[in-house]
Order: sequence, then C-alpha cells, then structure tokens
Amino acid sequence: MPDYTTREMMDAIDQTPPVRTFLQKTFFPGEETHVTEKVEFDVRKGKRVMAPLVSPRVGGKVITRQGFHTNSFTTPKIAPERPLTVDDVSKRAIGENVYSQRTPEEREDELLSKDMTDLEEAIARRKEWMCRQILYEGKIDVADEEEGVDVQVDFGFSNITVLGADQDWALATVNPLPTLRQIRKKIIKATGKAPDIAIFSSDVIEKFTTNPFVEKAMNMLNMKNIVIEPRVVDPALTFYGRIAELDLDIYTYDEWFLNDEGEDEAMIPDGTVLMGHSDGEGQIEYGAVTQMEDKKFQTYEGRLVPKQYADEKNEVKMLRLTSRPLPRPFDVESWAVIYVNRS
Repeated sequence: MPDYTTREMMDAIDQTPPVRTFLQKTFFPGEETHVTEKVEFDVRKGKRVMAPLVSPRVGGKVITRQGFHTNSFTTPKIAPERPLTVDDVSKRAIGENVYSQRTPEEREDELLSKDMTDLEEAIARRKEWMCRQILYEGKIDVADEEEGVDVQVDFGFSNITVLGADQDWALATVNPLPTLRQIRKKIIKATGKAPDIAIFSSDVIEKFTTNPFVEKAMNMLNMKNIVIEPRVVDPALTFYGRIAELDLDIYTYDEWFLNDEGEDEAMIPDGTVLMGHSDGEGQIEYGAVTQMEDKKFQTYEGRLVPKQYADEKNEVKMLRLTSRPLPRPFDVESWAVIYVNRS
C-alpha cells in the first residue's frame, strides 16, 4: 500500500459523512476552522434600547453604540492514535476466510480505513461530551494527568435553576408548568427569542407525564395544551410531545458514554430539563493543528488532521487523528437548565 500524504487522508475524511450526534447537531450545528490554535470571537450583549423622545425644537439625541468583549481561548487538543503491527497485517482478520489469499498490503489498506473510522468516532464522542459540558455547566475541564495539563474553559454560564425538595415534580401538589413558563420568560427577556425545545432526562419525563397537573392538561377536551404522543426518532432519541402554550417540543436522549474514570455515564444528567433553541446555541470552532512531518513542522487548518509515522526498529506503524474543537455558544443567556432534583 502506498503511504498516503496528510492532505490525501484529509480529503478522504472530508468525503466521508461525519459522525453526528444529537447535542452537537441540534445546539452547535455550525463549524468554523482557524489558522491558529487560539480562537478569538466577539460577544455582544444586546439591550432593548428605545429611540428617545425629543422636543420639536431639538435636532435629536445621541444613542451610544452598545459594547462587546472579546473572548480568547486555546482550543483543546484531541489526538487518539492506533498502532499497526506486523501481526495485524499477517494474520487473517475476524470473519476472513480461513484459506484467504489476501496479502499483508491489502489487509493494511483495510485496517487503515477501519482505524480511521474508529478514531473519528472516538473524537465525535468527545465532542458530544464537550457540547454536553457547555450546555449543562458552561465550562470544560481539560485534564491530562500524564502531561500535567489542567485547564478550564469557562463561558460564565449561570442560567441554572435548582428546585427544592418541596418543588419536586413527583409531588401531587406541585405543578411543573409555572416553572417552565418562568424560565421561558427569563430567556425571552434576556435575548428576545423564545426557546422551542426541551430535553428531559429519563427520570424527569416520568415525573412530568404522571404529574396530576400535566395529566389534567392532557385530558382537557379541545384544549390540547399538552400533547404526549411518544415517537422514537432513533434508538437513543424519543420525541414525547408538545406544550402548546410554550411552543415547546419535548425530547429524551438516552445515550451513554464511557467517562474518564472508565464508567458508563448518561449523556443527559439525571434530574434535568434543558430548554434551548432547535436552530442552535452556537457552533464548533476548530483550532489549527501543528505536527512534525519530514523533520519539519506543518500546520493544517481543518476539523480532523491525520498523521502516519513508523517505528521501523519495532516494526510498528502508527495512525493518529488530531482535532482541536471547542463548542462556542453565541449567548450564554439563550438557554437554561432546570434541576428538578439534584442529588
């Protein structure tokens, strides 16, 4: 098999449909690449300024321009890699015919394609986790115990409401709708735009759909304020229904990931409701990737940058896929998180 150049492998990646996940696709659908590792962007907090009333004998009154501030972040680096050994290309693969006549070169070509897919999917899962952290906490902790890296990227998100034990939606005396109305109005007041999608954790959707106030709204003839008609969109995503008065679609997202401690963890934190906008809350910013090739440093602008290098002494070829993504919200006041019960 010929040794592919970095550009050739990047072109092959761009022609492959990206591994998309729900949180990124819904809330960070846009992408932008940069020529440096550090990205900068302006944030402006708009205010509802009315034109001033003036006397007929006065020419006009000055309205000052609203300010903005610039955020600057170094994009986190993700770089999974996989070795390819002599044994990998010499022995038949799983499912391969026992009497296969395939050459090591043919196996190497196939393994390269599979490894590239595996590495890309691993990066996609990390990006989905990053989107989750931004949405539910407004920050990402970048930690690498081996290299001693410990950095926090914090966007200053504070639109979190924690309900008390006496406000749990499982209680027959608690009506969830006033809380949802209040949070919706808060977002509208801050941004001028109403949320239209709510992601319920699995435990909260059970409390919501069996709540007496919600059941009453569902059973009121001709009103149809709350319609619960679950429909599976895909194995992990379920559309549950709508709250008409809030123009809010309700979903659950039952996906898990293996966290850095090696334990399964739900992508949607227990006890939560996320209210946001289905047309997105931000986009993914990609910093440039610099790596050494032919004893020279090369910098690439792109989502994913592959690299092959060989350890001839140990008969090993390595495939690495590097990405420097950072989910960037446009306005941290445009979505909200409700903790119906926080353990």
